[in-house]
Amino acid sequence: MARRPAALFASRSSWFDLGVFGVGLAMVAYYSVVLVSDGPSAGWLFVLTVPLVAVIARFPVVLDRADGGIEVGFESAILMFLLCTVTPQEALVLWSLSVTVSQLSTARRAMAKLFNIGIGVLGAAVAATVFTWIRGPGPSGARPGSELIAVAVAAACYFTTDFVLSAVSVALETSTRVQEHLLQRGTLFAVAAFVPFDSLGYLGAVLSRRPPWWTLLLLAVPLGLLLFATRASTRGAENARRLSVLFDAAVRAQTLSDTRQVVDAVVDDVRRLLRMTQVEVRATPPGANELGAQLHDGQRDRWIVAPARHRARSTTTADEQALKAMVAVSSDAFSRLRMTEDMTHLARHDLLTNLPNRGLLLDRVEHALAMSRRRGTRIAFLFVDLDGFKPVNDRFGHAAGDAVLVDVARRLSDCVRQSDTVARLGGDEFALLLEDVNVTDVASACDRILASLGRGAQVAGHQLSLSASIGVAFGDSGETADSMLRNSDLAMYEAKSRGKNQYVEYERAIGRSRLQRLELVESLRASVSAGDLSLVYQPIVRVSTGRITGVEALARWRSNGVDVPPDVFIRIAEDTGLVVALGDVVLAHAARDAPAILAASGGDVNVSVNVSAKQMREPDFVAKIERVLALMGGAGLVLEITERDSIANDTASLKAMQTLSDRGVPFAIDDFGIGFSTIGYLQQMPVRIIKSDLSFSEGIDRDERSCALLCSITMMGQALGLDVVVEGIERASQLEHLRDHVHAPYAQGYLLHRPMPLDQLLTVLADNRAVANPVVAGAPRT
Repeated sequence: MARRPAALFASRSSWFDLGVFGVGLAMVAYYSVVLVSDGPSAGWLFVLTVPLVAVIARFPVVLDRADGGIEVGFESAILMFLLCTVTPQEALVLWSLSVTVSQLSTARRAMAKLFNIGIGVLGAAVAATVFTWIRGPGPSGARPGSELIAVAVAAACYFTTDFVLSAVSVALETSTRVQEHLLQRGTLFAVAAFVPFDSLGYLGAVLSRRPPWWTLLLLAVPLGLLLFATRASTRGAENARRLSVLFDAAVRAQTLSDTRQVVDAVVDDVRRLLRMTQVEVRATPPGANELGAQLHDGQRDRWIVAPARHRARSTTTADEQALKAMVAVSSDAFSRLRMTEDMTHLARHDLLTNLPNRGLLLDRVEHALAMSRRRGTRIAFLFVDLDGFKPVNDRFGHAAGDAVLVDVARRLSDCVRQSDTVARLGGDEFALLLEDVNVTDVASACDRILASLGRGAQVAGHQLSLSASIGVAFGDSGETADSMLRNSDLAMYEAKSRGKNQYVEYERAIGRSRLQRLELVESLRASVSAGDLSLVYQPIVRVSTGRITGVEALARWRSNGVDVPPDVFIRIAEDTGLVVALGDVVLAHAARDAPAILAASGGDVNVSVNVSAKQMREPDFVAKIERVLALMGGAGLVLEITERDSIANDTASLKAMQTLSDRGVPFAIDDFGIGFSTIGYLQQMPVRIIKSDLSFSEGIDRDERSCALLCSITMMGQALGLDVVVEGIERASQLEHLRDHVHAPYAQGYLLHRPMPLDQLLTVLADNRAVANPVVAGAPRT
């Protein structure tokens, strides 16, 4: 039996289906009346035909198109058996009852069941009429061979009636031409298989006429083989087609470059896979009489849905599986796109803060420059560098430093508009692109940034101060992204040189100054590498006797024949990381000069050398000092550190200091009183000497408070068992107050001795040694 699947109650198609059912119902009623009048003769066959019809109906040939499907069933073989076994009226009634029970047991919608019942009865009536006409009124009157011919022709008529009416119904419902459904691929195969299969009904009738009756069971083998072979053939061809569609879809999915293309391709491929046009992607799952599978695109969950009402029931499960397979193909494509997007994002964003990186920022700057020229607006580039951030990593570890950087990134984003770009260039360097702004807007943004960072940060339970130096560059007509980055960088360094925690707008003079500084850096780097620096020495004097007890080694450098001020090149060394190498050169020169200094002084002199916190954090610092001591010929070595280095919480530096102190190397705190001066600071560090900053001695002969303050520092040092050296003694009145009121044991300054080269120092030491009670020139004797 051929039948069309469930349909909507739609206009012409529904009326046609109801009409077919009505005609079939009338025929059943007519034949039932006739049968009652004649009297049934084989009612027991009903028990046999119903299960057979229901089983065979589960193995149809599916003729499926994109706009509708038709099943060609082989249960009509049972009809041929009944026609050859009982009267046509009884055969039609038994057949109609079997078809009705079989249809009612399916999951089809009511309209489809009614249509299939009607078409089964109509096809059976046509087949019975043709069969009776060819064979004759009954088995007793059959001519030789006429019964077999009658079965073949009746089967063909049944197929034709069923197939044509089903095609008309589908064509009406889908608004297509009937010919498209009649002349589709697979029709010839269905015709070729249908008539021979129905002939098995004739064979069963022949066997039933001859005892024993159980010989009918022999037909189960060919019947089963034919049913499974038919299904295997149709399903195999369909599976091969679907695998081809899935393979093509998988290949194409690898070439798609965005999510929208993948979704469109999936819809198109599902249409080809299921051979239907009504396919959509939506946010809601499939409803009744719909097929669906969930589509995961990595952003939201959607469903790809197709109607099930046009599908032959035998392919519904296969459709579901095919749809899921197609979704799996699309999931691979979505995963590839997400991976590509993630890789692109990682390549153009900072891993720590998720801000745009340098490459993405420069792209946006180029685009912003083009737009500003077109619109006549202005853009600004801000280069933000945190001031003194490295000690955070050194003191608390990189994890704490990373947390601060993430917090800084958030604060910077909060200080500007959403349309502006905040990027991280690396380390503690950030950049901001501000579009469509004026000078006032930029100044306000810089003020907000400085104020936000000025709140400081909590790190490991400590409140740390934060500040930043900001360089500002405006995008003029001739600027590029690279030039704006360079100019803002130069302005940022200018802000640092002016005292940090401020912003500076780029000017051409800054560029020239920066270029000179870069040249100076390279020159210093070459000089340090070659050891091309010199030392001068400034004596330290015992105030009570005028005797020189020590000398401080001070580095001097000439670049291109010009003396560079020490504060300039030492700052450059600190900013560029050359301070460690510079310190090593000073230590080496001092060790080389120490034996001569010791000999000239008569064996009682210390050589003081300034070292930085960066030097002390070097793993081999202690070993370096031990090598220096071995070269000094017995001269004492004092290591001076500035209080501004703030190494009280630096574990590595404190450990190195304690090790060297235990080995007899004293430490002195230089510039004492202007950093983090506390008694606890002095107690926890292995310090032997404090050198007061020259700002305290500047006014001791003019200001009683300055004198009292210096007295307090001296008394505190002596109470802690520390030697005190007062720096900056340049006038005789200062020295007089130092002796009479401050009572500091040691002094250093231009009044006593100026810094001098080694040969002059050796002469001064020899003279100082030769005089019994040396007195500084210009200073009153005691």
